[in-house]
Amino acid sequence: MKIEILDGWVDLNEKACREVSGTVNINGYIYNWELETDDGFTSICFVDDDGKIIVNLEDVEDSVDPAINFGEDEGIEIYEEILDLIEEDYSIEGWDE
Repeated sequence: MKIEILDGWVDLNEKACREVSGTVNINGYIYNWELETDDGFTSICFVDDDGKIIVNLEDVEDSVDPAINFGEDEGIEIYEEILDLIEEDYSIEGWDE
């Protein structure tokens, strides 16, 4: 699995808010993902080219895309790996704030 960050921002006045987007390559399938943290709660979803959610990685069972060929455990693993790229102090790896 290869994860790439393409864009993101952090509210420096309110560190509990941020948005980050990127891509992940899983067995040859490339998915766009978006991470959003609001008030300290983080969600990470795969989205289509229009930004429409196709799967919430915390609830893969509700996927609307038949190309999602992994289960709940793999979804949580992907969620955690993407989250690991974002440091605990809400900075974005490789980005100067």
